[in-house]
Amino acid sequence: MAVPTNMRELIELYQEDRADQPCILWRDEEITYRHINERINRVANGLKALGIKKGDVVSVYLPNCPDYYYVWFGILKLGAVFGPINALFKGDEVRHVLSDSGAVAAITSEILIDTINAAREACPALRHVVCLEGETKGASAYADLLKHPAELAPVDIARDDLAAIVYTSGTTGKPKGAMLSHWNYVWDTMAASELVPVPLGEGRLGLVLPLFHANAQVTSLTQFLTGGSVAMWERFSPGDFWETVDRFQPRTFSAVPTMLSILLTAPVKEGLDISCLDFVISGAAPLPVEIMQRFEQAFGLRILEGYGLTEGTCVSALNPYWGVRKPGSIGMPIRGQAMMIADDDMNEMPVGEYGEIVVKGPNVMQGYYNNPEATAETMVDGWLRTGDMGYVDADGYFFIVDRKKDMIIRGGENIYPREIEEVLFTHPQIAEATVIGRADAIWGEQVVAVVVPVAGAALTAEEVIAFCKERLADYKLPYEVVFRQNLPTSLTGKVQKKVLREELFGRSGG
Repeated sequence: MAVPTNMRELIELYQEDRADQPCILWRDEEITYRHINERINRVANGLKALGIKKGDVVSVYLPNCPDYYYVWFGILKLGAVFGPINALFKGDEVRHVLSDSGAVAAITSEILIDTINAAREACPALRHVVCLEGETKGASAYADLLKHPAELAPVDIARDDLAAIVYTSGTTGKPKGAMLSHWNYVWDTMAASELVPVPLGEGRLGLVLPLFHANAQVTSLTQFLTGGSVAMWERFSPGDFWETVDRFQPRTFSAVPTMLSILLTAPVKEGLDISCLDFVISGAAPLPVEIMQRFEQAFGLRILEGYGLTEGTCVSALNPYWGVRKPGSIGMPIRGQAMMIADDDMNEMPVGEYGEIVVKGPNVMQGYYNNPEATAETMVDGWLRTGDMGYVDADGYFFIVDRKKDMIIRGGENIYPREIEEVLFTHPQIAEATVIGRADAIWGEQVVAVVVPVAGAALTAEEVIAFCKERLADYKLPYEVVFRQNLPTSLTGKVQKKVLREELFGRSGG
């Protein structure tokens, strides 16, 4: 098998050898490699007919479904740039992503199209909106794309050509677009595939995470690289999770720690066969050792905890399937990935000493799109500064101990307080506000808004949350609102969040 150098080559690896074998399992369908490749090519030709050319950004604002793959891969095989939008994003968030990326087209669904349409006036580059369900509200029909030929002419795609702009929130609160090349995806997929037992043509991934996340993208690609199949969940639901495992029979699935915590409360019903599952990959947030041990004991599985950022495509480190797994550790760097613990001046710290985790390798992004200042802050001499504090032990296993910034991780989703604070400050009855995280046994952390009302205002927690709900994705909403007369500040007027956490929650943080 020739080593692919771009995403088109990776996608087409098995279009002939496994043409009639299942590639995607969805509801009651088994979609073959032949079918998926024909659909991908039709979408690519349809986009080309709309005037989409190499280098153009096409946004994809969809929930999980097989068409997500057809659209994603069709964009890439055409040489255009994939622009996934978090399906939980709302008005201002979607508007920013569309406008900042300069997307010329967007593909969405009927349930999300109103959000796209509300953003169109602020996005002059956006020429086309395509709706999966058909022509509606100014959008053209997705079915029209599928009327085009199933054979796609060759396109010259270099390994360093831009493949995707994946937006991830930054400390400024505005999402930043990580520029990922074709080789970023191909290399990270190949390196990650080496560390798990997925024999050629035999693997089956249970895709539970949404495809707008780099995690779901790269774990999916491991199956296309090895000729396996992807069993797609429509959404994560603990009530029928194990029934879906019984029906699809995947060997593994990738999850965030919150999912594993919730599944501990969802016992396997009598008669269900989940023996197909061999291991689970956990990432996106630190996995508590207690949850890991309880899950493995309850379900007879191995959990491989890993680590990565969108800016690093997905995977930078993983506990090995073969060999020693260390609970509480994010594992060892994958092949070709340099990782070290650095001080503020980027000097390597000794074994056991705390510092910032930094990574370097073929998986590291090209930079943030249209944001040279953020790129310069994050990338130093090829090293990606992760913002995570940790240490490495004598065996080369890395551990995360804290986060350098005030990021909150709730259910595997990164939440940056300043974005929420900026919304709170627009409320006419709020004089001061700050946002901090509180430890939570299920979600990892919960968002807590600490608010100082305007004098005389009769403000309730429900009103504050409702105000945020109109302006933010649901996973960013405050779980709790605390009212105070003032906030602790430093001599320079900066809110002292550490002091506030200790006052409210004690030194343990929760």
